[in-house]
Amino acid sequence: MDVVCRRCNAMFWYGERSQRSGSTATPDVSICCMKGKITLPSMIEPPPLLRSLFNGGHPKSSHFIANIRSYNNLFSFNSMGDKIESGMNQGPGPPHFVISGQNYHRIGSLLPAEGQRPKFCQLYIYDTENELANRVSHFRLVY
Repeated sequence: MDVVCRRCNAMFWYGERSQRSGSTATPDVSICCMKGKITLPSMIEPPPLLRSLFNGGHPKSSHFIANIRSYNNLFSFNSMGDKIESGMNQGPGPPHFVISGQNYHRIGSLLPAEGQRPKFCQLYIYDTENELANRVSHFRLVY
C-alpha cells in the first residue's frame, strides 16, 4: 500500500484511487472516509490485562492467543456454521481463516436440553446466578 488518505490516513494501493484524481503524485481516495464526510473516533485503549495478553506481557499470553477464537465464541449469542478449510495454515506467515461454501448462524434453543450444560445464548438467560461459572466451565484452563 503506497497511497495514504490525506484526510483519515487510511492506506491504499495506487489502483484504489478515485477515478477523477487521475494519475497525480498525490492521488485522492474516497472509499475510506468519503472525502472527509465520515470521521471515526480514535480506538479506545484496551484494559491493561487484555493488552498484556495480546502483546505477550502476561504469563498466559500464549494460551490466550492459541485459544482466542474459543474465548471470542464464549461470549457470542450464536454459533457460526461453516466448512473451515484448515489446510491453508501450513507455512509461515499470518494464519488464514478460510470458509468454503455457505456461511450461516446457528442459534438453537434458548433452554439447554435435559442434562446438558448451557451454551451460547443460553449462558446469558439460563441460571443467571451461575452464569460466569457456566461460561468458564467450557474451558480446560492450563496453569
